[in-house]
Amino acid sequence: MTLGSVAAAVWWGQERIIGLFVQQANHYLRTPVRVGKIELSLFDQFPRVAITMHRVVVTGSLPHDTTALARARRLYFAFDAWDLLVRRYRVRAVTLTDGQVAVRLNAQGQPNYDVLQIDTTASATDEPFAFDLEGIQLGRIGVTYVDASRQQQFAGHTRQMRATLSVKGEEVTVRAQGETHVQALRVVDDAYFQEKDLTLTTHLRINRQTQEIAVLPSEIQIGPATYGVAGTIGYYPTTRLDLRLEGRQTDVQSLLALLPPRLNHRLAGYRSRGEVYFRGTVRGEFSTKVNPRLDFQFGCRNAAFYHPKYQQEVEHVFLTGTFTNGAAHSVRTAVLDLRNVRGQLGGRPFSGSLRYTDFQEPTVQLQLAADLDMARATRFFPVAAVRGATGTAQLSLQVAGPVAQLRAGHATNARGELTLRDVAVQLRAYSQPLRRLNGRLELRGNNVAMQALTGYLGRSDFRVNGTLKNAVSWLLTPRQTLLVQAQVNSSLWDFDELLRLPTAAPTPRRGHRAGGEYALELPATLALDVQTNVRHLRFRRLRGRELHGTVRLRNQIVSSPALSVRAAGGRASIRGIVDVRRPNLVKVSTTATCTQVPLDSLFYVFEDFGQRFITARHLRGQLTAQIESDVYLNGALYPLTDRLEAEVKATVRNGELNNFAPLQKLSMVANREQLRHLRFAELKNSLYVQSRTVYIPEMDIRSNVRTASLIQVTGTHTFDQQMDYHLSIPLLPGLLRRPDAAGGMPTGPRLLLAVRGNEQDFTVRYDRARAQLVTGARPEAASPAATPTTPRSTTRPGILGRILQPTARPSTGGGDTRPATIPRKPTPKPAAQPQPGEYFEF
Repeated sequence: MTLGSVAAAVWWGQERIIGLFVQQANHYLRTPVRVGKIELSLFDQFPRVAITMHRVVVTGSLPHDTTALARARRLYFAFDAWDLLVRRYRVRAVTLTDGQVAVRLNAQGQPNYDVLQIDTTASATDEPFAFDLEGIQLGRIGVTYVDASRQQQFAGHTRQMRATLSVKGEEVTVRAQGETHVQALRVVDDAYFQEKDLTLTTHLRINRQTQEIAVLPSEIQIGPATYGVAGTIGYYPTTRLDLRLEGRQTDVQSLLALLPPRLNHRLAGYRSRGEVYFRGTVRGEFSTKVNPRLDFQFGCRNAAFYHPKYQQEVEHVFLTGTFTNGAAHSVRTAVLDLRNVRGQLGGRPFSGSLRYTDFQEPTVQLQLAADLDMARATRFFPVAAVRGATGTAQLSLQVAGPVAQLRAGHATNARGELTLRDVAVQLRAYSQPLRRLNGRLELRGNNVAMQALTGYLGRSDFRVNGTLKNAVSWLLTPRQTLLVQAQVNSSLWDFDELLRLPTAAPTPRRGHRAGGEYALELPATLALDVQTNVRHLRFRRLRGRELHGTVRLRNQIVSSPALSVRAAGGRASIRGIVDVRRPNLVKVSTTATCTQVPLDSLFYVFEDFGQRFITARHLRGQLTAQIESDVYLNGALYPLTDRLEAEVKATVRNGELNNFAPLQKLSMVANREQLRHLRFAELKNSLYVQSRTVYIPEMDIRSNVRTASLIQVTGTHTFDQQMDYHLSIPLLPGLLRRPDAAGGMPTGPRLLLAVRGNEQDFTVRYDRARAQLVTGARPEAASPAATPTTPRSTTRPGILGRILQPTARPSTGGGDTRPATIPRKPTPKPAAQPQPGEYFEF
């Protein structure tokens, strides 16, 4: 019966009740409110009667601001059913669900939430409809806060929140408790509290007359940690803070979780056990121009820190720390102080202290002493460039002074020592490990001295004494240069390992064997000035000994004024540069000399220079040569043969040419047994290489073959194994005339031959075109291949651009088209030639 009476009252009086509610609400609102639908319901907030508002939009108080202060799908204002009978309606509860609240302050600090006005002239008991809130409930409400003046933003989502509100004169008391998900609290570019679930229990007392909020002991719980806050907040005309903060049941992960990724990304995975604490105060004005004073104390007692992934733990850690932003409340006067730091890692002790002042132009005072197990240390705190390490090390370090001076290379108060004992380090950038490292590194200001530092890189070993110049600046400042000045002694350098790419080698290209991919990568910030003394070196077939000399590196250019090495049975000296500034176009410019190098060993070591026409099994003799070359390599250190240029001044003594197929074609000159073992006492000539072609100027070969004791040879040989050789052989060597007064060749009847083709298919024929040039006759349709092709001197400046530059010379009228720049003797007199109708058959 009672329920029916209430329902009837609701039915007959809903228009009047809604009208009174709207009239009363307008007394408290400064801004318009749009409502899709208003109805009076007995069941929405049963057992209370509720005024239900659908699709509510509350406009903010900022002028010309189109962003709504609040939106809600439903908003309930509930009062007791008894109020229907006495016709005095008191709103006891407010429920807001499925909404969004957007609080904003513009650049001048003006808020958009100034939408309420207080009517102090009317008494609540005199009004037929009034607000007397006993409970406020929020569900599924998104909240955003933007303060443009302080560059602060907040975004969160209230899952369930209950609050009570009581008003006594000018004092409003709010109690609230509930669960909230914080997306982020952003200050300038840093985001705090990212994606955190927290439980809030707060008790606030707001005095509207003094415009101050008293924060009675309140708590924010994040996981197992509880953060207490108490104090006062003055909010007009400026924000004034006097707060006390304290952390209880905290650990390292709960503290790090509050920090932005910029500060905690390397430490966020660590966990702790034991007592970790902090407490502090925040006092003073908080505005766009002024910061409050911050004073915090923190530390730990007998705590343990570990990372679940790395399974390493630092134990028995004690630490006392303080932080303050100083008298000026700014980064200029901020001080971080860590004292009495001690603990153990893997049972090995460490200790130290740190004082860091003036965060804008910082000054540091650091003391550190540690006995390190390298495997445990690198697993507990990984270094990106290091895959793993073993061994032990002892470290002591003292640094004091402005960080700017340390970065600038003026670290006069930096001292330290690192002693390595059988340390092995696997770097991520290299497949070969650094192992068996022993020795001492001593920090002296900005430099590090290396004293008897020994170890292995793969199979290569080293013993180093020297200095790392500018080491501290190189570590602390980008693009600083590290200069290594050292004496390096080694038993073995294995360049097959040292130049190997760290990753799996790609499929070898045609003409290159598998596993032959190399790389030469030199950082732009590394400089070298190294004296080397290497007992043995290896590279492919090369087996060198006694490598001595100086190696320098500047700006990715390696240079050496002199290197000497024993290799291939002789000794060679080299000077030149290697330019790796362009990784895919490495330039090697060298001048090399070799003495008494066996030809067969030389051809074997250099794999017959990539051809199979003349190989190590064909040659004997001692080579003395001077080689000037410009060689270009790609990123895998394969030569770009089309860019190669070289000049070779060679002398071969006691030479032999054995089992050489083209000589067997000359059986009409000498018997095959003599031609199978052609010997010559001395051979001198200069060879030129350009455009994938070897140019051989005219040279004399004095051999052991009586019928061909003096042979003249000239021609070209391309890298594609296309030959074009021209031979001149005396027909009657016993009747040769003496050389003329000008020092030319002895004259007499000669046989002129041309050898053309490739390694597998070549011909030896009578050289008619050359015969016509010698006799002065006009050549008949001589093809360009009939005479040696001159290297192009205009293609690109380089060695041949200097050597083969054409020079003006008077015409001899003989039709000689040989290169004018290739040294040759005067044109000989006409010699006996085959008569018309006669020819030589081979």
